[in-house]
Amino acid sequence: MKRISLILFFAAFQMLKSQSSYEVISSSENELILKITTNPLSKNDLKPYKILIGLPNSNLPEIEIKRSAKLNHSFGPLRKSSKIIWTHSQIVNDLYTGTLQISPTDEPNIYYETILIKIPLGNSLAKKGDSKEIHKLLLAPKIINWEIAKKWIKSKSKHKLNEPSLPDGQWINFTINQDNIYRIDGRLINSLVGSTSNFDPRSIMLFTSSSYGRDKTYDLSQKLINENQAPLNLIEIPITIYGESDGNLSDNDFIFFYGKGPSGYDIKLNSVEWHQNLYFNESKYWLIIPSDPSLRGKRVNTGNIVNDGPLEADFGLTFKHHEIDIINPQESGLAWGSQSIKYSASLIQEVNLSHPFTSASASGIFGMIGNETVQTRYKNTNHIASLYKDSRQLSKLIWSNIGPSSKRFNIEAGLLNKGLNEFKIINEAESSNSEPVFDFLDISYQRKLIYDEPFEFYSSIQSSDITYIIDGKNLIVWNISNEANPVNRPIISLEKTYFRVSIPPDTLQRFFIFKTEDIIKIDELNLIGDKKWDILRSKNNQAKHIIIGPEDFRSASNALVNHRTETVYASLENIYDEFSGGNNDPIAIRYFLNWALNNWNTPPSTVLFMGDADYDYRNITGQSKMIIPTIQVGKLNTHATDDRLVAFNGTIPEMASGRFPARSIVEVKNFCDKIIEFENNMAGGLWRQKVTLVADDPSRPEKESFELSIGKSHTSNSEQLSNLIPDFMEIKKLYLVDFEGVNDGSLFGITKPSATQQLFDIINSGTSIINYIGHGNSTQWAQEKLLLLSDERNDIESIKTKMKLPLWIAGTCNWGHFDNINKESFAEELIRTPMDAASAIISTSRGISVTGNIQFLNGLFKEIFQKNNFTSKTIGSILQSVKTGGADGELFHLFGDPAMMLPFPKNIILDAYVDPDTLSTLEIGTLYSNTDIQNGSGSFILNDANKAETVNFYFGSQQESISFLRSGTNLFRGSFTFSNKSIQPKFRIPKDISYSKDFAKIRFSILGEDGQDAIGAVSNIILTPGPPSTDIEGPIITIETESGRLLRSGDHIKKDDQVKIRISDPSGINITGEKGHEIKIFDELQNKEQNLNDKFIYDVNSLTTGTCNYTPESYFNEISFKIKAWDNANNPNEIQMALTMMGSDKFELKNVLNFPNPFYDKTQFTFELTLDGEVEINIYTLGGLKIKSIQSSFFNEGFNIIDWDGKDDYGQLLSNGVYLYQMKAQNNLIKVNHIGRLAIVR
Repeated sequence: MKRISLILFFAAFQMLKSQSSYEVISSSENELILKITTNPLSKNDLKPYKILIGLPNSNLPEIEIKRSAKLNHSFGPLRKSSKIIWTHSQIVNDLYTGTLQISPTDEPNIYYETILIKIPLGNSLAKKGDSKEIHKLLLAPKIINWEIAKKWIKSKSKHKLNEPSLPDGQWINFTINQDNIYRIDGRLINSLVGSTSNFDPRSIMLFTSSSYGRDKTYDLSQKLINENQAPLNLIEIPITIYGESDGNLSDNDFIFFYGKGPSGYDIKLNSVEWHQNLYFNESKYWLIIPSDPSLRGKRVNTGNIVNDGPLEADFGLTFKHHEIDIINPQESGLAWGSQSIKYSASLIQEVNLSHPFTSASASGIFGMIGNETVQTRYKNTNHIASLYKDSRQLSKLIWSNIGPSSKRFNIEAGLLNKGLNEFKIINEAESSNSEPVFDFLDISYQRKLIYDEPFEFYSSIQSSDITYIIDGKNLIVWNISNEANPVNRPIISLEKTYFRVSIPPDTLQRFFIFKTEDIIKIDELNLIGDKKWDILRSKNNQAKHIIIGPEDFRSASNALVNHRTETVYASLENIYDEFSGGNNDPIAIRYFLNWALNNWNTPPSTVLFMGDADYDYRNITGQSKMIIPTIQVGKLNTHATDDRLVAFNGTIPEMASGRFPARSIVEVKNFCDKIIEFENNMAGGLWRQKVTLVADDPSRPEKESFELSIGKSHTSNSEQLSNLIPDFMEIKKLYLVDFEGVNDGSLFGITKPSATQQLFDIINSGTSIINYIGHGNSTQWAQEKLLLLSDERNDIESIKTKMKLPLWIAGTCNWGHFDNINKESFAEELIRTPMDAASAIISTSRGISVTGNIQFLNGLFKEIFQKNNFTSKTIGSILQSVKTGGADGELFHLFGDPAMMLPFPKNIILDAYVDPDTLSTLEIGTLYSNTDIQNGSGSFILNDANKAETVNFYFGSQQESISFLRSGTNLFRGSFTFSNKSIQPKFRIPKDISYSKDFAKIRFSILGEDGQDAIGAVSNIILTPGPPSTDIEGPIITIETESGRLLRSGDHIKKDDQVKIRISDPSGINITGEKGHEIKIFDELQNKEQNLNDKFIYDVNSLTTGTCNYTPESYFNEISFKIKAWDNANNPNEIQMALTMMGSDKFELKNVLNFPNPFYDKTQFTFELTLDGEVEINIYTLGGLKIKSIQSSFFNEGFNIIDWDGKDDYGQLLSNGVYLYQMKAQNNLIKVNHIGRLAIVR
């Protein structure tokens, strides 16, 4: 690539100012005026975005819009023009809000440079609102007119707790799976509680959830039906007990009742609708035998007799629904079907119908789900599916997506028959790529009222009295139209059964016909005994932070609960029991959190979901490992979101949430240990002042010319974020356009391994935040495989942060796709890594648009770096505060604890300066600052001025270019101590500077002995050329172990040991990394080179010497490498080193020699120890007579020397000749020795 340095920064970076932005011109109780300014350089700049406005009431005001500077754009017609409109209204944390969509266009080919928006807010009287800390935390950042809107916050009144208290006693639960009449025999109850138990059966009560066995999640999370407070948990339903009148429950007595299962038909005014439960397969019911036998349970009452009239009928309306959920074609969302139908193939579906009235017509609904044999880019294969009965076409579906499609149809009289009816579905699509999935078939028909087993039917007429005639005797008829209050209908039973009812207008009546001996028996009861229903549902609770997990995770989570202040652990089992009647209905979590927010003495603001999730709520696949459910949204454009568990009035969340996708107790413990260690013993240093911005290559995988702007946006949007980061933060940029590609022979061809290695180097040296913008998938960054998680390559293994844990932000497609089954996303595996890799991750669960991503990231970074300072909010609150109701916001998830703070220092020093403020090369400068911290230590780094640069690249065969601001090179990186509240570290300027007219910068951080910390920066340092240097000697390079043992070529180290490369020079060390002047290590055995510039740091208070750590790769038993370094005067030096790699901690004596040998008057014994030990030497004649003993002494691991003057134990010189010596070494109980020869020649 050809790089072109730019002189004019403004010209190169005009693009950074090119965006659509808004400004609040004025804000009052009566009116809000906004100014929208647009200067687009790509089509993305013309896409709409949304802002959240506080309102005095629920009315959305009329908007007055004044557009000016109408201009044409050159990006081609927009697919659709958007308007400036209200898109959403919602109460958020006690404030009425409206989401306003801002669009700079209203026609396909034009835009407006300036738009004024006037929003009248009425004549509402300003008053002091009931604004509390939780409102400032969660509302203030997202409401653009907060200072006014906070006056409109409604006073929170505790929800009236009208729930009747549940009686004490012995609780029993059981489950049912369908709508029906059920029977519980007295024998079964007595076997459970004991037949000698003293209880009156008339006191027995039966309870179920307030949703009567159904789920509420679908209506509240998909249809967004408003239910802004938790409903009653349990409701009592009437039962009948045969034999209770004697006050004793005998084995022959029995209970029967009408129960609703998870799925079934519901009456909605004057229609009947099937409810398919997508969340659980069994509905829980609760039977109680009260401790107080005088209590009386609800019983099914008998209705009044209706006078005879003229209308009679021996038929009624009935329904048959066939739906078996087996496969989820998208492996996402809520579209489940039973079987796919290949191109030109068919499926026979049998439906069993009971006594159809053949002279009457029928109707039905037929449903399919789109699916493709081979996934296309836009998933828009055309599908055609037809439904046949006896070769007659009943319905034909035509659609072009992978979502569901359904259609009503009619069935002519005489086509249905009693028993099995065959319906045939044929795939008639023209495309062989069409492979739709059969969803459901629903038939409504008139049936004859003939009893051969329990059945139900609906009244066929309304607003009339009618007598129904049933072919059967000794029957019981219940009107179950109101499931809370079924009514026993009086009957006349002769050879047939007659009952007369009065049908109200505009309603349907539902009847169940049965005999007690034919109904379903409950054969399994679970004795719970005494039970508390208010462990969580108590207004006496208080917490600022909640952790929700299964009971199994409680013990492992306790450490984190205790670490946080005012935190409680809420088990999912208790949540289900207290907020959804024991059913595994995900909405119970929302009910609980809403209840806690509105009723607890101290309301929580953050919640951590401790457990993994997936899309298979009912474990249909047999592979679901769901622990804490999330909310699956949609059946076509699907995604998973936790936001709707904390959005109590719509889609805008009202609490901050995060998730740790734990799969086991061990993972929970590892996560809690990591967070506690990270917060309690946070590593000091400059990494806490570093933000890393990573951008994808602009040339891949874009193919079409109109996609070029998308590719370029990765870099330009990263630059946009860099403008939001204050001077006291270091910005490290890794843009893939800046790296050469390598063809790896794979399908996609080009990789950039040098970029990956640099990314590892940045992460492992420490960075507080790392942000990625670009293409990706659930296990990969960029087509060039910048990061990859696969069977062949696991990049997480290369991340070794030493607990300098960054916050990762990656608004790339699916990188946080946490709800897949048996496929873990990169984000999940990253946060699960014990004691390493990440403190928290913000990423998307599905694909996101370029515009949606940068708009969200802009809000996020503005919230993190508020007014040239750090936010004081938790990570969860930061994320929540920029969610304003847009669909893109739901895609962003926090993996980690939302109650965790960012790893920033707490204080900023503003009065630091450098003397002199103009420095020439090789000159020494001093950083001065005063601080409130008495004594401590610190780190600092000097950066050269930033440099504007343009990089050329090829897009296909066409040369393109992109401009960005390159961060200034590191000129000095050191550490220092300070005392008496005065900071005065020194630094030296190298010759390799940019000679820019712009300023160099110093950033520093300090840590006091008392634990206080602070950071600061000096941004006005001028660098100039200095006089020639007289220094012509290169630096001294030595290698030592972590313990400080000096290594020589031939020495040993243990495998995986880290070594220190020490570099010293009076002029200081060149760490700029300028081409040709790098600190480099070359592994000769692997033919691999590594740049060490970013790893070098000066010793404390030193200008001349420092070290960089290096861990040799342990593929071989020995290593051989060269190290080259330069001093600040640009003098080089190079050394070569060979080391032996020890694979174990075995105690050995190695490389024993004496020199000189032969010797005249003295010699040295040299040796290596693999561990510390005691060493002694004995000298013998060849005949074995000991003549000298060199006493045992302690020696450290590594190379050692013992001197001997050639005298015996009596101080006499030995005669000429050959002698033997034995060197013995001991480490604890382990002894080793070496025997050698030496000669004396005098």
